[in-house]
Amino acid sequence: MNSIELKKNPKGLSTVRVLHHYVEPFFESELAVLVLDCFINDKTLFASAIIDEMGKPVGLVERGRITEIFLKPFARDLNHKNPIKNMMDKEPIIIDIDTCIDDLAQIIIESGMRHMVNGVIIVENGFYSGMATGHALLEEIAQRKQRDLFQLAHYDQLTGVPNRLLFKDRLQQACLSAKRTKKLVALIFVDLDRFKFINDTMGHSAGDQLLIVVSDRLQQCLRESDTLARLGGDEFVVVLQNLESIIDAEKVAESIVAKIREPMQLCNRSLSISASLGVAIYPQHDDNLDGLIQKADAAMYEVKQQGRNTYQIYCDTLTFGMIEKNKLESRLNTALENNQFFLVYQPQVDVTKNEMVGVEALLRWNHPELGLVPPIKFIPIAEDTGLIHAIGEWVLYNVGRQHREWVDLGMPPVKIAVNISPLQFRQKGFCDLIKAVIDETSIDPQYLELELTEGLMMTNTEYVAQTLAQLREIGIKLAIDDFGTGYSSLSYLHKFAVDRIKIDQSFIRNISKTLANQAIVRAIMALGNSLSIEMIAEGVESMAELEAIKLFDCQEIQGYLISRPIPANELIVWYQSYVKQRH
Repeated sequence: MNSIELKKNPKGLSTVRVLHHYVEPFFESELAVLVLDCFINDKTLFASAIIDEMGKPVGLVERGRITEIFLKPFARDLNHKNPIKNMMDKEPIIIDIDTCIDDLAQIIIESGMRHMVNGVIIVENGFYSGMATGHALLEEIAQRKQRDLFQLAHYDQLTGVPNRLLFKDRLQQACLSAKRTKKLVALIFVDLDRFKFINDTMGHSAGDQLLIVVSDRLQQCLRESDTLARLGGDEFVVVLQNLESIIDAEKVAESIVAKIREPMQLCNRSLSISASLGVAIYPQHDDNLDGLIQKADAAMYEVKQQGRNTYQIYCDTLTFGMIEKNKLESRLNTALENNQFFLVYQPQVDVTKNEMVGVEALLRWNHPELGLVPPIKFIPIAEDTGLIHAIGEWVLYNVGRQHREWVDLGMPPVKIAVNISPLQFRQKGFCDLIKAVIDETSIDPQYLELELTEGLMMTNTEYVAQTLAQLREIGIKLAIDDFGTGYSSLSYLHKFAVDRIKIDQSFIRNISKTLANQAIVRAIMALGNSLSIEMIAEGVESMAELEAIKLFDCQEIQGYLISRPIPANELIVWYQSYVKQRH
């Protein structure tokens, strides 16, 4: 039985003991018809091991195989004296009870996914001990991945500090404690000055290293009871609790400003940076969390306006941040009618077939005075004001027309992925809008892919399921965007039957050097493959990341390694060049 694998786990990691359950085995000399009767009488029996007289496994029999044999005419008469060893699977997977879960998953992948159905035989000291089903393995991987992802969902992967979600929880707990003890809480917004310039001139890798150094320096200025979090980009926040006076917060703010100013070595260069800090005090400045956050943000914006490289305590006259937001909202109101929006497209390729399989449409806003406004700034405002509905509709119609134009120009039809806001998705008549887009633009619905968030799937699931079913009936493709950063639930993937999973770029970045990312991507791939869902890796920027992804059999990728997001007319040129390179 050359397919038998006996592997032990020397590292003390999670083993197949958690999957083990005892199933009464059959001896190889037992008659097949008697074994068949056992399967008929016990509806819960799916597969069982075949053992020799010593108690060592020699094969496996599973319900589907034995019933298939005996369904043939006269099979019972012909096989009434046939021992089960003549009908068993002689090449099962046999593993030691201390085999690592990851090793078992890899063994099944390499040996053939039929073992996910048949299950595997477990031995202890070489003798039969029990069985493990593929379903139990999949559930264990999914649950463990969710435990790992809880860590990833609450902590920033780059710096290791809490992220926005955990920050809000820590701030709430600190304020509740302050309310009981009559102490103060300080919220400090920390924004690095001219970080974008460093990113653009030295590269994203240098920018990442800079953020790690800054995070370490910020930690050095804090107590163990304080919280440092990264909100995204170059924005950090600090929560100081159990303070006696504002002076305590000022001392910390001063030390942060001084610490960040200290020269650092980055990419063999000596670099000096600065930061702008805004400070708000609970409950003095606001006893509402959202209000406190807004006021710390307003104080930070005032520092930016006045020249950077210092801190500012909030006061009632500081409304700069609010004014800027209101200005942005006002300009956003007229952006659509003034034709300030445009779309760029990022190619998606199959690296095994070496062909383009799709593009993702990405919205951009070019204001005549502000220049390019990042989506992270205007999309939340569009959602808050309800403008997202009109903007989203504009995107869908333009994507449909663009697809038709590309086909008319000789490009092969490929999927165009469009990000859908949860607000837009829940709008009454969303499916009617999709039908109208298809009718007016003549886009084949199989080439329109809607990208949805994990969070959307987990709220009002009955309505979501009904809407998704209607979209699938139309022929629309459905994808989960940024998979792995939210719930990553096996249950909703079963329930909603999506077509594609987009593995979040945070797991792809430096995957060749990050074991945690490798484990997560391996689990996501196993999950997707078991459900026959297409997988695509986002944010692939280097050959090292590409080679690592290939090891996990992820065929489709998207990222700067292939192409940056480019205008529609440039995509045609890019595609023609790509075709020439293939040949």
